[in-house]
Amino acid sequence: MPPDRQPRATRIVRVRTGCWTCRRRKKKCDEVRPICGGCSRNELGCSWPTTVPGRRNSGPESYSPQLSDDGRRFSLPETIEGHEVLNFPVTPGSRRHSSVSSIGGQSVLSERETDEPAVPGEAVASSEASVGSGNSALMAMSGFGHVVPRTMSMLPGYDPESYQLLSHYLSTTADCMANGSTPINPFLVQIVPLAFSSDLLLQLVITQSAAHRAFRRRDETDAVAHTHYSKAIKLFRNGVTEFIEGKESNPLMLLVGALLMCFTETAKGDMTGTVFDHLSAANSLLVKLLMQSDAAVPRELKDFVIEYYSYTATVSMISIDARLSGQLFLNFDLEQRARELLQTQYVGNLCGCWLELLLLIPCIFDLGRQWMMEDTPVPVPTADDIAMFASIQGQILRWSPYPFVVAEVYLAGLIFQQAMLIYLYTSLGSYEHKADGMYNSLIQTALTEAMAYLAELSPEARINSGLCWPIAVVGSCLMNAEQQDCLRSRLVAMANHFGLGNMQRTLLLLEVMWQAPPSEAGPWNICRTMQQNQIWISFA
Repeated sequence: MPPDRQPRATRIVRVRTGCWTCRRRKKKCDEVRPICGGCSRNELGCSWPTTVPGRRNSGPESYSPQLSDDGRRFSLPETIEGHEVLNFPVTPGSRRHSSVSSIGGQSVLSERETDEPAVPGEAVASSEASVGSGNSALMAMSGFGHVVPRTMSMLPGYDPESYQLLSHYLSTTADCMANGSTPINPFLVQIVPLAFSSDLLLQLVITQSAAHRAFRRRDETDAVAHTHYSKAIKLFRNGVTEFIEGKESNPLMLLVGALLMCFTETAKGDMTGTVFDHLSAANSLLVKLLMQSDAAVPRELKDFVIEYYSYTATVSMISIDARLSGQLFLNFDLEQRARELLQTQYVGNLCGCWLELLLLIPCIFDLGRQWMMEDTPVPVPTADDIAMFASIQGQILRWSPYPFVVAEVYLAGLIFQQAMLIYLYTSLGSYEHKADGMYNSLIQTALTEAMAYLAELSPEARINSGLCWPIAVVGSCLMNAEQQDCLRSRLVAMANHFGLGNMQRTLLLLEVMWQAPPSEAGPWNICRTMQQNQIWISFA
């Protein structure tokens, strides 16, 4: 034994007045408050008894009993020792399993099956294996060391099922709704903060998630989805009533609510045309919102709402029978506000880089409506019709995707361009499709180009979430069984991957059109097919 180290003559007597951390570690405490030297050196949480040391009956065994959540009595030291195995969540960088993380604003799915998100209890259990240095800071802020309140809830007043649906929205639904054109997902960045400030929007987000989850499971009788949908409709009606009565002056929440209802119909695959009612409500609300200054509504949010509405309104117009209605969901003022976005080379998670093309849809619709409303069996285009036709055709042909967008967005833009040409070329052909009809060769060229571009794009690419409209336009003109089968396989793969109801409904509509005579083909017959088969859908 080294000469400088002699055996101890007396037993070490450990004091019982140190911090709780040192007592559990069976280390001597220098009793420096608020953080003792031992805890400071080892970066541990330092917590102290709440009674005065030295006072009679001040030992750990004499703490007054307290009641737990289940009514059982316990003493504080007993609780601390019993909960020592629980761990606080650590920082995102040190956790291997995370329900959703953020990279560039996009949510990244965890290794957990996203169709069955974890309930809060499972999340706590999964974090027990992740102990990191972040625990000490959290424990220092806690008045009782490792004690965790047993009734913590991120959604007060909501049941665990709602928590699961919110998790499903964050990890799956938001990703499926956005087409990935930008690194920032507005369905997370814009919608979620608003949802946590409004009971209506939070309920609508949960409802959209429930509808999406039910369709992914192919369960149209999902009781949870039906219950949340009924609750959302009731809240939305109450909100509209309060707005009409002047109890609520800010239309923002109600407008976003109306648009969320539109996308709930998209997720569930509605076939009753309910989306058009929501669009009508959103129209007047958006007009009022745009009157407010950017100080009242942030510019980024306002731009997203304009894109949101413009996209939904334009792609939904093909579902309107031009012979019976001249309704334009996008009026002149709203169209001008959308065109202001073009000056900034706007790229969005709904309209991609083809917003300029979408804004031509009302012009083509109006041109086709005037042609079809003629009483004569074979109307002759007027000089104005020809001039308008040539102007729109020139704008479509001159258009090209922005060079700075990623390859998938670029390809999707080219697909939209060919679909727009088909929609235009068939506008002057009335409802009759003829093999030797006007612009037939141009239509066939556009079809070939569109199918070639689709073949280059994987059906699982995120950009597909915004391609139902061009796919419907192209598909309505296909006569070749091989091409029809190719498009059929694509829509099936898309519906299985994204779980969005409008993809499956688009295929259902095309299947009906492919069984009809060639004279009933083409995009201007889509509304007639809907009417005859009671399939009222939007391609948003």
